[in-house]
Amino acid sequence: MYLQVLGARGRLMIDGKRIGQTGAAKGTVHGDVQYATQDNGFPTTDGLDNVRRAVQLTAGPHSITVMASSDTSNKPEQIRLNWTTPELRESNHRAAIDAAKKAHTAVVFVWTRGKPDFALPGEQDKLVDEIAAVNPNTIVVMNVSQPVAMPWLGKVKGVLQMWWPGDEGGWATADVLLGKVSPAGRLPFTWAKQLTDYAANDPAHPERSDKGVDGKTTYSEGVDVGYRWFDKQKIEPLFPFGFGLSYTSFAYSDLKVAKAADNGLDVSVRVKNTGVVAGDEVPQVYLDAPEQQPDGVQFAPKTLAAFDRVTLAPGESKDVTMHVSPRALEYWSVAEKKWVRSDARRVRVGSSSRDLKLAAER
Repeated sequence: MYLQVLGARGRLMIDGKRIGQTGAAKGTVHGDVQYATQDNGFPTTDGLDNVRRAVQLTAGPHSITVMASSDTSNKPEQIRLNWTTPELRESNHRAAIDAAKKAHTAVVFVWTRGKPDFALPGEQDKLVDEIAAVNPNTIVVMNVSQPVAMPWLGKVKGVLQMWWPGDEGGWATADVLLGKVSPAGRLPFTWAKQLTDYAANDPAHPERSDKGVDGKTTYSEGVDVGYRWFDKQKIEPLFPFGFGLSYTSFAYSDLKVAKAADNGLDVSVRVKNTGVVAGDEVPQVYLDAPEQQPDGVQFAPKTLAAFDRVTLAPGESKDVTMHVSPRALEYWSVAEKKWVRSDARRVRVGSSSRDLKLAAER
């Protein structure tokens, strides 16, 4: 069932049970969708915002209640109810498959807002699978805020992660798909192959789960959070922290490490665009744990210490200098109750936490 709203915050209830809500945020332009939700990934042609929920209804009459409050413009609200039967959903699904058969390239948009964990809701995986089966040139555009399973990954030609791009997301997505811009985003987290690869969902660490042990959640991994956990446990991710592709390629050379004026490090590297289109690269600096570690001090296998972004024309090279702060070379000593410097660290540079092309001893 669908609730469509213009210029209001709308709430849909069936038999007294709240099903969902949507609408323009208070204090904004009349009818604007100010932020993406799981419902309004695509605006309607008449400007109404959608809320949609699948509901199981028994035979017989049901009470439907719509509650609305206007935005600050005080203009009239427009509210409309729609519904989609299982038969219509199946017809729409077949129509999508038929359209993909006739197209040179099929673009499938998928979404999630958090539930279920590590999965796309509904039958989106089935849709991608079936479209990829009839069209070898299938691209998946993801409007998700978290890692999800992608069982169809090996069957599609490309995946574009657009997060929740907001009001101008359509234009931005089109520009990337059409090659008007070369993507250069990098993952701010590790994308696991399965949910149990994360510490909080690892059955071997019940103390780390949201339920914890005896109602207490313990962050037993210490400093090994995120990509550090994957490094420590030697878990191969689907996509590592810092990962990202573009329409061009880059080469790294001439790594140099020098002491900085503030007692930190200046790490320089030459980056070359080896492809045929302009693009941005994001070189990243990581520090290995010291070979000799003081008793009682935990170090992550490696830690991100600096990064930068550089724009390069085809064939162009630039020297990029990234600064590592002095604090990145220190650890907190519980015994001495102060920060202690540890200089003997290997410096690595590359394009992700698992693609470190150059290394230098420090």
